[in-house]
Amino acid sequence: MMRRCISLLLMLMVLPALAEEIVTPAAPFTGWSWYNEPKKAPAPPPAQPQPQKPRVPDLSKMTAQEQAKVLRQYTMEALNRAILYPTRENTATYLKWQKFWTDRSSMFSQSFAAAQLTHPELDYNLEYPHYNSMAPLVQSRDQEQRQEAIAKMGQQYGLFYFYRGSDPIDAQMAGVVADFAKINHLSLIPVSVDGQVAPSLPDSRPDNGQIQAMRITHFPALFLVDPRSRNFQPLVYGFMTQDDLAKRFLNVSTGFKPNF
Repeated sequence: MMRRCISLLLMLMVLPALAEEIVTPAAPFTGWSWYNEPKKAPAPPPAQPQPQKPRVPDLSKMTAQEQAKVLRQYTMEALNRAILYPTRENTATYLKWQKFWTDRSSMFSQSFAAAQLTHPELDYNLEYPHYNSMAPLVQSRDQEQRQEAIAKMGQQYGLFYFYRGSDPIDAQMAGVVADFAKINHLSLIPVSVDGQVAPSLPDSRPDNGQIQAMRITHFPALFLVDPRSRNFQPLVYGFMTQDDLAKRFLNVSTGFKPNF
């Protein structure tokens, strides 16, 4: 027991001296330098490109044709979208475009009527009324114009009719020509190019070189011939009714001026 106490007493005497010799390290051990290089901050992710909004064209800088083309494209896009993706919004968008065109059409109709009042020479109804009650008057006027043309041309020209007596179409047209010449008091000389005479034209003559001289290659052929100057011009090729034949006289007399 005594020995144990002496040992403890010696330890107490030695500890203060040992404490003075201990040196506290300046910094904790951190290991090799390449283990402790400063870490770089992670690079931010690349910015995602923002979708660009479609550029709205400036219609004010376009011609009317270019504007109409763009607007039609918008309309067709709205229609196709409404068909492929039939929602209320898509259908309403198309209906708005449809209303836009309908309104423009109505405005054009009104401006059309206004323009005719300002420029009456452009009003088709003045010369050619389209109302049913006017039809008999228009027909009577047209008939008078045709008869005047036939009478006027009949004073200068006679008719030469070249036909093939063996062809049924030529023979049918022979009857039309014969009746037309008789009703309108026109001089007619029928010429059979194949030697066969049509019953409706018993006084037909054979071809004596007229076909070659007049360079006629298609039949039946009805020609206007001026006996004084010997000038000629074709009037009809093929079959034609008497009514259309009268119209043809009017067309030739007016130089085929449009009648509309």
